[in-house]
Amino acid sequence: MDNEGSLFSKIKNFITSRKRSDFVSEYLFTANARSSVYVCVIVAALELFMIGMMLCGVIQNSESYSQKWLFAHLIAYIALLASSIVMLAYSVLYLKGKIKNKAAGRAIKAFFSVAMVLFGLYISYTSKDRGGQVFAFITIVIFLNCLLVWHPLVSFFSLTTVFLTYIYLQSKLIPISLSIKINAFTTWLAFFAAALTSHHQKRIEAQKDERLNKLNARLEKQSLYDSLTGLPNRRFFYNAAADFLADQKNNIDDYCFAFMDVENFKNYNEKYGFVAGTEFLKSIAKILTDAFDGELLARFSDDHFVVLAKHYSLARKIKKVQKEIRKAEDTVQLGLKVGTHRIKERNCAPNLACDHARYACESIKKHYGKDLVEYDSKMDKVFNQKQYIINNIDQAIENGFIKVFYQPVVLAKNGKLCGVEALARWEDPQFGMLSPAAFVPVLEEYHLIHKLDLSVMETACNDIKSCIEKKIPFVPVSINFSRLDFELINPAEELDSRIKKYGLSKSDIHVEITESALSTNDEKLKLSLEAFRKNGNSLWLDDFGSGYSGLNALKDYSFDLMKIDMAFLSQFSQNKKAEPIITSIVSLAQKIGMQTLSEGVETQEAYDFLKSIGCQRLQGYLFGRPMPKAELLQKIQSGFYKLAG
Repeated sequence: MDNEGSLFSKIKNFITSRKRSDFVSEYLFTANARSSVYVCVIVAALELFMIGMMLCGVIQNSESYSQKWLFAHLIAYIALLASSIVMLAYSVLYLKGKIKNKAAGRAIKAFFSVAMVLFGLYISYTSKDRGGQVFAFITIVIFLNCLLVWHPLVSFFSLTTVFLTYIYLQSKLIPISLSIKINAFTTWLAFFAAALTSHHQKRIEAQKDERLNKLNARLEKQSLYDSLTGLPNRRFFYNAAADFLADQKNNIDDYCFAFMDVENFKNYNEKYGFVAGTEFLKSIAKILTDAFDGELLARFSDDHFVVLAKHYSLARKIKKVQKEIRKAEDTVQLGLKVGTHRIKERNCAPNLACDHARYACESIKKHYGKDLVEYDSKMDKVFNQKQYIINNIDQAIENGFIKVFYQPVVLAKNGKLCGVEALARWEDPQFGMLSPAAFVPVLEEYHLIHKLDLSVMETACNDIKSCIEKKIPFVPVSINFSRLDFELINPAEELDSRIKKYGLSKSDIHVEITESALSTNDEKLKLSLEAFRKNGNSLWLDDFGSGYSGLNALKDYSFDLMKIDMAFLSQFSQNKKAEPIITSIVSLAQKIGMQTLSEGVETQEAYDFLKSIGCQRLQGYLFGRPMPKAELLQKIQSGFYKLAG
């Protein structure tokens, strides 16, 4: 019964077409408008042709046609021609978007259809050619019910009415046999089936297009809106902001771009979990939406939002948002840091303005009591340099702007040169000599640091090979690897390939890993360090004591040498706590079988102390600043530096 009921429902829906959406109705109406163009053109052409043929026939054989017959048929042809022209005009104008009144279109279509039916019945009834009666009628029915799409019920009643009327009229002319009636019914059935099929096919096409349009609309929304908060996303914001700025009616002097960062949101996730964090982020989005009602607001990423707002009311709205966020969550100290960029030009690029606002926002992160800052000329100078570094690192390496300087390392016992550290310097034609502090953090932030480190490695290996080939005395070189290098490349493999490429010994290169790189339990990093060890490379722990995990690093990893961070020697003579701390570090290293090297040695007093406690190697300005290879070689050859045996 259930299957029968389901089948009945499908048949009922198919016949009645009750479940017709607005899209499907619009699709069918438009399809009929297109079909009407073809039908009306054909009908109009046929009517003109028939008028001409009729007149020619009358002229050639005028005795066969009466004036009354001629006049009546002319009226019929002209009436149908006129109705087809009206229908054609409406269809063309509707398809071009000149007319949008569908009610008028339905009325014209009904009028044209009635005119077609009456014409067909009249011509078939009054035709002097009895064989042509059927053809005239059938032709009209094909035009009307097969080329145009009708509701199934309309098709049923119209076809039934037309065929019954046709049989009735023909029966008045000649007796209608049973076979003709059966043939008429069969023809009616065929036309009705054709009308149903046409309607069904068009409806299926419409539904497919509707689903496709909905899918495209959903995809379009996903591409323009944030799926989590429902706010516009970055792409939408950039486009809408560009349109806003281009509109001359908007006074851009009143507006600014504001980049907002929810401070400490990571702590919220850690305390309550990711799911709760997601829900709270939705709440924050709602708070921002209410505060910036009517202004262009978007979610950029994570807990970052951006708004194009009036600058004179921004501070008040930010305080309101901060108050609402703290009211919603008072156990985790959440905050809102905001950087702004004032609009000075109408052709301002929204993406660049947002970058400026973001840069300003980042400048006050972790600054207690400072929540709102405007991007200024000082920031602009630093920002432009930062962008220059990002955009030009490849060109700088290719053109040789990245130089490798070498800082001496000496033996504490006799002051003889036992090694050098390879350090990068950027001699730029635009900015001059860039400090490593200016470009290294930027390259790390944008995950480009591996390019710099590979360049330094390549140059250092090549310099050693050059000295070997020229039989110039040289010392081992230590090279640094960033924590990100172990994510972006395979440092052990890269170094090993260059040692083989330049024909060097493993002892020619020492590998330095900063203590901060070991702060996370990274299995990939551990495997890389093991690979260095298997390759026979000497591993040095750089900047020991600069972080909070130094002792764990000594416990979990194997290093050959410890470089004591230069901070321990800062104001050495004034800080009496430095001596016992450094003494303990050196003693600890000796007990676990590690050599020691102290950085930052600038005074003879520090040198004497480090030598006295057994620190084996020293590095600092007392022995030399980082210098080009040519200067280092000149000092070696002149005897300024004596090489350790």
